[in-house]
Amino acid sequence: MPIFFENKSAKVYYDLDLDSFFLEYTDKVVNHEQFVIINTALLNAFKKMNTKKFVADIRKMGVISIESQKWIVDILIPEMMKHVGGENMIVAQLIDSSEIFAKVAANKINEQVKDDKAGFQVIQFTDRSEMEAYLKSV
Repeated sequence: MPIFFENKSAKVYYDLDLDSFFLEYTDKVVNHEQFVIINTALLNAFKKMNTKKFVADIRKMGVISIESQKWIVDILIPEMMKHVGGENMIVAQLIDSSEIFAKVAANKINEQVKDDKAGFQVIQFTDRSEMEAYLKSV
C-alpha cells in the first residue's frame, strides 16, 4: 500500500485491493493552511494514479473552517473531476456518526457539490467493512 503523504493529522495512500485512493485523517486538522497542504498532497498523488475511487476517512478530522470547505468545492473536486476526464467518480466518506459538526460540514460540502458537479456523488458510511464491500462491488 503506497503512502504518498503523511503527517500528524493525515495520511494519503492507495489501496490496491480496493483500487481506491484514501485520505485518512489521523488527528484533528489544526488550521486552513494545514488542510490545504494535506489536500494538495492528496490531489497531486491522485493525479498520478488511474482510479476513479476516492475515500475520505474524516472520523478524526474535527471541524474544518468554511474556507477549507470552500477549497474542497472550488479547487479539490474540480481538479479531481478534470483528472478522471469527466467520468463518474466513486467517492466514499467514512464518518463518525457521533461527530455532529464534522457530519454537518461533510453534508454541506456534499450538497454544494451535488448541485454543481455532475458525476460526483458522495456516499457516506459509518462502518469501514460496509464501505469496503461497496468499493469492491463497483
